[in-house]
Amino acid sequence: MIRHAAAFAAFALLAACATPVSDAPQDNIVDPSGGRECPADEFQMLVGQLGGEIDTSTLPVPHRIYGRGDAVTMDYRSDRMNIVVGDDGRVERVSCG
Repeated sequence: MIRHAAAFAAFALLAACATPVSDAPQDNIVDPSGGRECPADEFQMLVGQLGGEIDTSTLPVPHRIYGRGDAVTMDYRSDRMNIVVGDDGRVERVSCG
């Protein structure tokens, strides 16, 4: 009985600390893109080219070039252009995120 009372007390304390969920819109959420859109459609001509020959000064900011299987962050940014290079060194995909 005492064990049940202690468990209930612990649960009650944890429940009191929980953050309430609200359906109200969040006014303080910041969109890191600043309203910019990803221009991946305009850079599809890179597919098939050698990744090492891409002139990065012509790419939009933000962008990232990485190889398939490389460690990358999993955060989604609607304004970031991703260029994925395959094992053969050629661009396989240009996408947003």
